[in-house]
Amino acid sequence: MTVAPVYVHDRYRLGRTLGAGGMGRVWQARDELLDRDVALKEILLPDALVEADREALNHYMLREGRAAARLSHPAVARIYDTFESDGRAWIVMEYVPSRSLQEVLDTDGPLPPRRVAEIGLAVLAALISAHAAGVRHRDVKPANVLLATDGRVVLTDFGVAAVDGESLITSSGLVMGSPQYMAPERVRDGDTTAASDLWSLGATLYAAVEGHAPYLGHTVMETITAVVSQPPAPATRAGELGPVLDGLLRKLPAERADAEQTEELLLAALEAPSPPAAAPRRRRTPLIAAGVAVLLLAAAVISWVLLRPEVDRTTATPQPSTPITPSAAVPSAAVSSAPASPATTTAVPADTRPVLPAGWTDYRDPTGFSVYVPKGWTRSKEGSIVYFRTEGRVLGIDQTDSPQWDPVADWRGKASYRVSHGDFPGYREIRIREVKYFLKAADWEFTFNRSGVRQHVNNRGVVTSKHQAYGFYWQTTDAAWPSAQGDLKLVFDSFRPAAD
Repeated sequence: MTVAPVYVHDRYRLGRTLGAGGMGRVWQARDELLDRDVALKEILLPDALVEADREALNHYMLREGRAAARLSHPAVARIYDTFESDGRAWIVMEYVPSRSLQEVLDTDGPLPPRRVAEIGLAVLAALISAHAAGVRHRDVKPANVLLATDGRVVLTDFGVAAVDGESLITSSGLVMGSPQYMAPERVRDGDTTAASDLWSLGATLYAAVEGHAPYLGHTVMETITAVVSQPPAPATRAGELGPVLDGLLRKLPAERADAEQTEELLLAALEAPSPPAAAPRRRRTPLIAAGVAVLLLAAAVISWVLLRPEVDRTTATPQPSTPITPSAAVPSAAVSSAPASPATTTAVPADTRPVLPAGWTDYRDPTGFSVYVPKGWTRSKEGSIVYFRTEGRVLGIDQTDSPQWDPVADWRGKASYRVSHGDFPGYREIRIREVKYFLKAADWEFTFNRSGVRQHVNNRGVVTSKHQAYGFYWQTTDAAWPSAQGDLKLVFDSFRPAAD
């Protein structure tokens, strides 16, 4: 759901945000040269870094391409390219249609031990391949394990990967990674070995079967202290996976299960006989799931000198296994106290389309959607976006088969990027908020200056099915905005998506 085509490096057209964390943001993008979808990682370094550290980290992030591009394995997300643009490092990765393991845990809850064993074997195979090439991942965690729609399990985001003989510890003492999934030796003295990745694999499998990380401190310091000095919280759901967790989560690397032993333990867990079914209850009582405060410090940066207390909570966006109905949508608070425009209060369209007014036409797109548009407007196609233009007004409609289930977060990510890159001079945000429209939708409304004239824009991102979403871009001059609201409402009321 794009606003208008945004290109990076004159080649990659940005789409929706796939996730964000302390070290960067990942976009779904279109490689216009090779005509394929990619995952484009934008490296965002902490403001507190000194310039020397910033340059060093940018350097190492780009060198990730040299490290991870060596790898060719079905369980490893490929690295295609690295480059710098606008002073930032970018990494071009394989796009894998999927849900992350973290998203699955957030929406569906813990997984059965056997399914976790299957996932563990796939991630272990990816790590064995990486270690054989001299590459350690350094950030194995549920958010970086993808459960692909084609059935694969893929380890992605070698964002803090390192080649043997290299270090990513800065002059300030910064260590990169997520503390609750970081091996004790990394937390204690920064050492990273193949055994460290295996400890992180154990913590990831623990989270997959238990529903939370093995260490849950209230602060970064509490978490890293527990990782170094305390045993993990008892695993109550692990069952046949218990020996795997016990072998991997040992404090001393020398005592930890190695790759060969881990594979044997995972295969044993996979082949273990199923436990006998429990006897039915005479009186069925509801099971109340206790809420667990999970500390999610995705791609966190921790330091012995500077411990950042804030937590970036914009990491992975949960994608429900079933569509979210309009009644389940909780409206977000408006960014501005300005009164809502008529278009922003649009409800789900009625079954019957409005009467086609004089001067309008029922446009039928080859992809299947239909919408009323004024006659005489010039139509053009730019990438996946169809535009309708007339003097002082623009309507653009984009579409994707990969819905963004949190359109508010999606617009916030795009707003941050577009404004920071100076795309909207004099930008003033009016609101980014959820609206009731089809399954799930959000509006991003703002004004900006163009050629000395104040412009007014409303973007609407809308999910119409589990496999379909659209983006609307509506722009007029600010002076004409009030009189154009009736037209925009007709556009929304008349729009019908393609048959799913």
